[in-house]
Amino acid sequence: MKCIRCRKEIPEQSLYCLYCGKKQSAQKKKANRRPNGTGTVSRDSRCKNSWIAHAPSSGGKRIYLGSFPNAREAQNAIDTYLREGCPEMYHATLEEIYQLWSEIHYRQVSDSAVRLYSSTWKRFAEIRHMKMHDIRTVHFQKIISHAGSESACHAIRTLAVLICRYALENDVIQKNYAEFIRIPRFEKSEKKIFTPEEIALLWAHSDDKRVQFILFLIYTGLRIGEASNLKVSDMDFVHGYFICGEKTKAGRNRIVPFPENIPEIAEFVKGWIQDDSQKTVLNATTAQLRHQYFYSALTELHLVKPDRIQHGIYQFSGEHLTPHSTRHTFASLSASAGIAPEHLQKIIGHARYSTTAEIYIHQNIEELKSEMGKIQKI
Repeated sequence: MKCIRCRKEIPEQSLYCLYCGKKQSAQKKKANRRPNGTGTVSRDSRCKNSWIAHAPSSGGKRIYLGSFPNAREAQNAIDTYLREGCPEMYHATLEEIYQLWSEIHYRQVSDSAVRLYSSTWKRFAEIRHMKMHDIRTVHFQKIISHAGSESACHAIRTLAVLICRYALENDVIQKNYAEFIRIPRFEKSEKKIFTPEEIALLWAHSDDKRVQFILFLIYTGLRIGEASNLKVSDMDFVHGYFICGEKTKAGRNRIVPFPENIPEIAEFVKGWIQDDSQKTVLNATTAQLRHQYFYSALTELHLVKPDRIQHGIYQFSGEHLTPHSTRHTFASLSASAGIAPEHLQKIIGHARYSTTAEIYIHQNIEELKSEMGKIQKI
């Protein structure tokens, strides 16, 4: 080869000339051009790090296949199209894929899981109209950044992974970008529970059905959603227990005894059942129990202070007692009363058991009632 400046012969692929020292510029290799009629790959003018793939024209109009992070993926998309044809759902939006996925998936999971997925889906509003094959990790990560809590982040990631997996199975996308979502770190704050003084105040107003409901949660450890779904047929006042549960396999269809030393709890429930035709114990939705019962009563007792009440919905910004605080309070009372951890896990329906605790899955009702009888009225 010859030096680009002095034109003297120098060794092939030399970086510098041996005679004049001039740096030799490497000749850029031209990208292989696709043969005519097999589609085109070009840089995205809106984003220099993206490449756009178009399949061969159909009826005089090129078929847009999507944008890709590099030219190779764009080439592969065209090759896949030419080899297999465009999948039926290839141009579907995220919302369309979600609807197809949910029609199948929602029939296989519990009602509580459906409610969680449905509420989480609302967070995808900003990208739901995007074409599925155009969505990347960065789009999901933006939703995560506005989640506000670790549990919400995990719910978003889980839903995104499931939707992308369905799209992947149907050849809509080539990669599950949701699997690369990163969950930010959150500092776990101590859960607020009811103090003995606050519980005593509730007992002083226990003639109010709303307060009775709060005390019922405190002394049984139920989730508010479980309470709203309690059926009259699940009550066994003769043997002193009821059947409830949702959310996890360990939590469903579990036995919860009424505390023997606090007979008022069972009496409250009996009073809520008006006649034999009544199907659910409380005849109220979870939202009604949350706002018209729980927050309404606590606000009147000055145990919580909402920022505002709009259309019957209590809104808070700072730390405050929540319906789930009753569950934490129950766990705290149970531990203080000396209830064994494996019995407590069985009563409140937690899924994580140690190997030893697994032995107690088939405990009889008398043993559970004996443990529940350790709780004393404050």
